[in-house]
Amino acid sequence: MHLLDRYIFRQFFWNLLLVLGGLLSLYLLIDFFEQIERFTDKGQTIGFALRFFLIKIPSIYYQISPVSILLAGIITLGILNHNQEAMALKAAGISLLRIITPVILASLLLTLLTLAMNQWLLPLTTSKTNKIWYTVIKQPDISGVVQGERVFYRGSEGIYCFKLGTDNTTYHDLIYTAWDDQYTLTNFLTVAEGEYNGSWHLEKGLKKTLGPAGTYHITTFDKGEFELKEGPEQFFAPIFRPEEHSLTDLWHKAQKEKARGLTTGIVDFYARLSFIFLGVPLLLFAIPLTIYVHQRWGRDLTVAIPLGTGLAFVFWGIWSTLQSMARAQVMHPLSAAWSIHALLAFIGISWILRMNRGG
Repeated sequence: MHLLDRYIFRQFFWNLLLVLGGLLSLYLLIDFFEQIERFTDKGQTIGFALRFFLIKIPSIYYQISPVSILLAGIITLGILNHNQEAMALKAAGISLLRIITPVILASLLLTLLTLAMNQWLLPLTTSKTNKIWYTVIKQPDISGVVQGERVFYRGSEGIYCFKLGTDNTTYHDLIYTAWDDQYTLTNFLTVAEGEYNGSWHLEKGLKKTLGPAGTYHITTFDKGEFELKEGPEQFFAPIFRPEEHSLTDLWHKAQKEKARGLTTGIVDFYARLSFIFLGVPLLLFAIPLTIYVHQRWGRDLTVAIPLGTGLAFVFWGIWSTLQSMARAQVMHPLSAAWSIHALLAFIGISWILRMNRGG
């Protein structure tokens, strides 16, 4: 590796460690003081709480990785400009594109490491922290049992069995059975999909009801609204989070849902994947912005950092809005996930190439 590449690589990763350390410490500090009372109220020790937050670090890192890449790149270039190193390199005939190449490659490398972490480490740690949170800290009334992908719940008059949808409001392959005191089946209901918003809305189902004469009346329906004794607020089941699954598991789950005409799974998969890669286009956009600020006002970090961070939150907000539109089936999941990446990368690369030609 060229001496210049090693120098810029080292600067980038050192700044990245500082940014990650600062953001992680701030996040953990705020979270600790917000949640520590919940642990002590349940009789847990400070050591137990600290272990919980330690296990939570990969999840926090996943959330802050894009903005960490952005800030590390801005700080690296800002220091090069501040120390007149960038000017010296240009005077030696080294182009702008050549100077920033190590920064871009370093951001890609970090993104690939984050991708690997999402595949193997994040599902394990997120599942463990969620299990601790829901069974030790929140301790809800456990009325349901989870077996594999299915949830079983005993209500006041019958038993529910279903697969919980990824948005926590839809229920797939729902079966409801009820018996009388003599253990005679009185009601049987099976549907392909159900949704609860104050009342049960069921699709593609069959209903079997015991009549006064002891015979069963069977009806089928495409859509219907039904009154059942219980709703989702009575069910206990761990809340599904995409981060609890590896990327490959999330992809397989998305394909299964796609075969049933559902899009939630594929939206979650593309959203997870695109968020991992969001730091690279943000950096491509921020690099020429940092250089422009230096050339225009002679300022480096004092303006570039708050400006870049503000833009990062703006684009993150736009990205989040696009994911909501995809979940509402207003926008295609692929476009919602990657359109902001394409826009930022196009503007950033075009701007960089123009500056590179200009010397």
